Amino acid sequence: MSKLKKCLYIIHLLERKGALSLKEINESFQYSSLYDADIQPRTFARYKDFIADNFPCYVEYNPSSGKYELVKDENLYGEEDSLYDYLLSAYHIEGMTELALKHRDRIMLMDAPNGVENVQTVLEAIDQQRGLECDYWSYNKQSKKHLTIIPYFLRTWEQRWYLVAEPLNPHHGQSVFALERMSSMWLTEKKMLPSKQITVKDYFKDCFGINHSDDPKPERIRIKVLGSQVNYVRALPIHESQREVEKGEDWSIFEYHLEPCYNFYQQLLWHREKLEVLEPESVRNEIKALLKKMLEAY
Repeated sequence: MSKLKKCLYIIHLLERKGALSLKEINESFQYSSLYDADIQPRTFARYKDFIADNFPCYVEYNPSSGKYELVKDENLYGEEDSLYDYLLSAYHIEGMTELALKHRDRIMLMDAPNGVENVQTVLEAIDQQRGLECDYWSYNKQSKKHLTIIPYFLRTWEQRWYLVAEPLNPHHGQSVFALERMSSMWLTEKKMLPSKQITVKDYFKDCFGINHSDDPKPERIRIKVLGSQVNYVRALPIHESQREVEKGEDWSIFEYHLEPCYNFYQQLLWHREKLEVLEPESVRNEIKALLKKMLEAY
C-alpha cells in the first residue's frame, strides 16, 4: 500500500507542478505525510516501472532538462481506467486533508458513497475466491434475509456502492445488491467460484446505471439539448454511449445506444425544459405520459 500511495503522490505532484528533477520531487516529498526518507534513484526507477505497469500513464526522463515528466497514454486510457481516476481523486482529497479540516467552514460536500465500509470485505472475497455471507434488507419486502453469495464485481452509482453477485439460496443467476443494506458480513470458509465468466463491462452493456437486463433491447435514442445546458451535457455525458451528432447556434443533438429504463427517464427529466426527446417515438411518448401524470398533481 505504501508503494501505491507514493506512486499516486508522484503522479499527483507531476500533474500539479509539471516536470521536476528527482531533487525537486524529494524537496516536495518532505512535506508529505508519506515521507520517511528521500526517494533514492533506484527506488524511483522501481516506482516508474510500477506506474507504467499499473496506470494509463508513465514517467519519462528528459535528458536535456534533467527532469521527469508525466505522460498520459491516450491509446491505453479506456473506460476501465475509471478506477485510476477514482484512486487519484481520493489521493487528491487525502493530500488536502489538513487544509480541508482547517477551512471546513468554507467547504460543503455531498455525503460519501453509502456502503463503503463493506468494500474492503468484498474485495478480499474476490481476491481469495471466497463467497460472502451476510444479512440483506429488502426495501420491497421490508424484511431482512440471510444470504450466501459469490461476488462478481463492484460498481458505484449515484452515491452508492453496488455489488453484482450470484446468490446460492436459491440460485437464480446474478443479482445487484446495495452495499449499505448489507450487514453482518463475513467470508465463507470454502472457496466459491462464479458459475459464469463475465466482465462488468459486458454485464452492464447497453444498460443505464445499475439497471440490468438479461436480454437487453437497446435502442437508438436522440435528444435535443438547448442553450447553456449543452455545455453541461458535453462535460458530464448522460451515458457512456453519448455522441454529439449535430449542433446549432444554441442547441445540440446527442445520440445514445441503450435500453430505456426508469433511471434513464429520470435523468432526462432532470434537464427540465432544456431537453427534448426526438426519437424513437416510444421514448418520446413515455416522457409525454410522465409529464401528464406529473401535471395531475397540480
